[in-house]
Amino acid sequence: MSKSKGNVLDPLDLIDGITLSDLIKKRTTGLMTPKQAESIEKNTRKQFPQGIPSFGTDALRFTFASLASHGRDIKFDLQRCEGYRNFCNKLWNATRFVLMNCEGKEIGFDHKLPLNHSLADKWILSRLQQTLGAVEQGFNSYRFDMVAREIYEFVWDEYCDWYVEFAKTQLGSESEAIQRTTRYTLIKVLATALRLSHPIIPFITEELWQKIGPMTSIKGGSIMVQSYPQADPSAIDTEADNQIVLLKEMINACRTLRGEMKLSPAARVPLLLEGNAAVLNNFSSYILALAKLSEVQIVSGALPNDDAPVAVVRDFRLMLKIEIDVVAERERLSKEISRLEGEINKARAKLDNTDFIARAPEKVVTQEKVRVEEFSAKKQKLTEQLARLT
Repeated sequence: MSKSKGNVLDPLDLIDGITLSDLIKKRTTGLMTPKQAESIEKNTRKQFPQGIPSFGTDALRFTFASLASHGRDIKFDLQRCEGYRNFCNKLWNATRFVLMNCEGKEIGFDHKLPLNHSLADKWILSRLQQTLGAVEQGFNSYRFDMVAREIYEFVWDEYCDWYVEFAKTQLGSESEAIQRTTRYTLIKVLATALRLSHPIIPFITEELWQKIGPMTSIKGGSIMVQSYPQADPSAIDTEADNQIVLLKEMINACRTLRGEMKLSPAARVPLLLEGNAAVLNNFSSYILALAKLSEVQIVSGALPNDDAPVAVVRDFRLMLKIEIDVVAERERLSKEISRLEGEINKARAKLDNTDFIARAPEKVVTQEKVRVEEFSAKKQKLTEQLARLT
């Protein structure tokens, strides 16, 4: 990139935005070869037909942090700036949700009243500790791209997309202890995430901290003077992590069934669940809300032999109680069975390869064996379901 060649992006233009006419004027002024002005203008009009929108300082800082990987070349893309601007908006909206549900209410930071951590609370606190450890490792190795990725994935995927949705269910609980613990967890994780993100996105985190900080037990007027969060490995809850992974799989399976049955998002239908009742009792309220169902029934024994769509998640079976097109359902099941056969064959091919067994880490080999077992079990259950429809 060279200013004299008219192909430079001024960071201030990315922060504040610039119109097409002003961008052309900037790029064609002071050229080493003035006769290039026409081609530069043509390329600029093609690349930025609407000029450059305003992304803000934090979004640009986050973008450059995410690009700070090993290597000499940076593949800069305005869409990445847009993505990190969306991240800042997501963080802002999550904070608004927390404030609406926590301001003026008992939060639990004074620990005068008992806290009752749910499975979802334990999971997000565990994921927070894992993220803190990964971010610390990234800073120690100067891998700012890894730091940016860990923060992005935790805040967007885990906290905003999943825990906030779990929290909505818990805030509707009749138990004051569950509500209080949910508010406590929402604030605690958000406050830690703000401190964690502050070196990369200092302006929005300072703005949000002025609202969130006073609600915690942490003293100090500015986020700049707060200690940087440190990981506590003892707070990692592997069991909660595994249970939430299973819950996510069930919710996604329900959503997939709804999509394949072309159900309207507003349509509320019943769901029947087959499997370990103790596990399903812990999951049912979350599945009901996040899969948009009218009710969730846990059956004792096997699911009824009805012509209804069924999804298999590990040792569990999920049936939407709706009338179906039997031909279309047979086709859906056949496609899924074929996909599973392909996955099984790929995993078995690796396991049959002596070079793979000799060179691959033991963890990877074990993972492939588990894949074969899980895919085979799921294929068997779907095959049984297909047989019922023939």
